[in-house]
Amino acid sequence: MTKKIIRLTESELTKIVRKVINEQTEERNFIKGIQQFLNTKGAKLAVDGKTGRNSKTEQAIMDYQKKIGVYPTDGVWGPDTWEKMPEKDRVLLKKLIAQEGGVIDRFLNFIGLD
Repeated sequence: MTKKIIRLTESELTKIVRKVINEQTEERNFIKGIQQFLNTKGAKLAVDGKTGRNSKTEQAIMDYQKKIGVYPTDGVWGPDTWEKMPEKDRVLLKKLIAQEGGVIDRFLNFIGLD
């Protein structure tokens, strides 16, 4: 296999870096909104935009999934969780995501709904 060298201008590289940073910021905003939402449901999470395997946020998502009838509970906020949510919960989550600077259309795309 041969390696290709790709040459980028400083401007092109800057655009790529900004896009990656913006996507990471957007994801953190989504997670912060979810953490705030879960706290309204009784979780006691730090609203820090961080999650991961075996985290308190993952466990709180699993608890919420079980409550609304998502099986199997996987700790991932995806389309099944969104679709099973009561409408009043969706409205609240949308509001909290927006307060964190997230864009709901991007959030829905992020979780697999277009």
